[in-house]
Amino acid sequence: MLRNSLRAARAGRLVLVLAAAAAAFALQSGPALAWVLASSHTPARVVATRPDAAAPAAGGSAHVATALPTQGIFDSCALSSSLSTCEQDLLQIHQAGMQVAVLSVQGDSLAQISAYAAYAQSIGMSVMWEINDPGFWGGAWIGASAAADWSQFSQACGCTATSQILNYMIGWLSALPATYGYYAADDSTLNPGQVAGLTQYVDAIKAADPRHMVMVGSNEGQGTTYYPTGATIGNEIYPETTTSLLPYGPNIAMWQAIQQGVAQDAHAAARAGTGSAFILQAFTFGDNIWDGEATGVCTASMSQAQCASLLLYPSAGVQLELRNQVLAYAHPQLILWYTFSEASQGSRWAGLSSVVQAPYPVAGQAARAGHSHRAAALLRGRGR
Repeated sequence: MLRNSLRAARAGRLVLVLAAAAAAFALQSGPALAWVLASSHTPARVVATRPDAAAPAAGGSAHVATALPTQGIFDSCALSSSLSTCEQDLLQIHQAGMQVAVLSVQGDSLAQISAYAAYAQSIGMSVMWEINDPGFWGGAWIGASAAADWSQFSQACGCTATSQILNYMIGWLSALPATYGYYAADDSTLNPGQVAGLTQYVDAIKAADPRHMVMVGSNEGQGTTYYPTGATIGNEIYPETTTSLLPYGPNIAMWQAIQQGVAQDAHAAARAGTGSAFILQAFTFGDNIWDGEATGVCTASMSQAQCASLLLYPSAGVQLELRNQVLAYAHPQLILWYTFSEASQGSRWAGLSSVVQAPYPVAGQAARAGHSHRAAALLRGRGR
């Protein structure tokens, strides 16, 4: 199915891995940030990136606020397979304290989409519609064309031209009262050479619907590449390691790298005139054997099950600290978690729910700001 292709693309996304080597590099290299990037198709590589941001607040202090931003999660549920199951997911997400579900609608009928949106509205939820298809910005279509990939909209408007289908689709989705926005493109389907085409695509969505958010997902290795498109950039913060990132002290280099990355993204969003957004980890690093090899704990001779047993799902404590770092070094409009299919397993959901509903960390900001003096000084020292 076309939807399976979309899922495969997301599973192969570039993942930010702050492994032990990165911690050592960061401690030894001072200003440089060590990021280890891994994908399901390429070997891991270490890239030293330049923080392109100012201090998150005057004097390097953390931000102070009183209200939590909107939070949500990606759900891979297929409306065409079981609308009732997707609605049950939505209710569970709502009960966990989140307000937005990100859902692909490729291959779903307009009636199914409309019914799902109506249910979302009835329980006080919103939906970010995932329409990530590279053909829209000049890449290869998931299937054959806009008319083939989005046949339900093509048939409804009686049109086959890409621009006509996109305009009709956005107009139709924007009229649904539960619409929060559009997850327009994911880092796994992007490359830097497509910025011009992506900008035109974002502009077309905004022209058809100027009221709702247009998001582009980006991993840390892509830096600030996609901010010129005018989209809200959803920055992935995925600090994958083979050991827990807590307690904080022994892992301070990794947390400083996270702080610098968040500050960089917040500053880039401010310069671009868009809200900042972040996508945080609610999955186990181990969709495939390549991911496990990237962390150094799996080998090509292992089975997926053997590899997965060696990899970690982040504890609620780590997830809370990730959320708090984002709140301390940025003013995010939206925080998304990836992904419901893994986060909802066993006791993980209760842990994530407690993180989502945890109060704004005002009391803990001073402590984190103290830990961050070095990170803020590095950013200031680079003249940003």
